[in-house]
Amino acid sequence: MNSSYWPINNSSNTTGLVAQLSAFWQNLLAHLEATTEPRVWQASDASGQTLWNAYDPITQMAIDHASADELRTWLEELHYRN
Repeated sequence: MNSSYWPINNSSNTTGLVAQLSAFWQNLLAHLEATTEPRVWQASDASGQTLWNAYDPITQMAIDHASADELRTWLEELHYRN
C-alpha cells in the first residue's frame, strides 16, 4: 500500500497491541484477496467510538480510522475517479 488517503488518527496512543495487530491483519487480508472491489472493515478506538478502514486493490489507496462520513466521501471519490 502506498499511503493513506487521510492521515492515520494518532490522537490516542492507547490503541493497544491487540487493536494494532487486528488492523495489521485486516490490511494484510485486504492485500491478499483476489478481488477488485474495495474492502471495508470496522474498527473502534480506545473510547469505543466506531471507526472505519478501507482499501482499494485497484488504486492501492487506503483510508484508516475514518468516520462514516469520511468513508462515504472516500468511496464516492474513488467511484468517480475510476
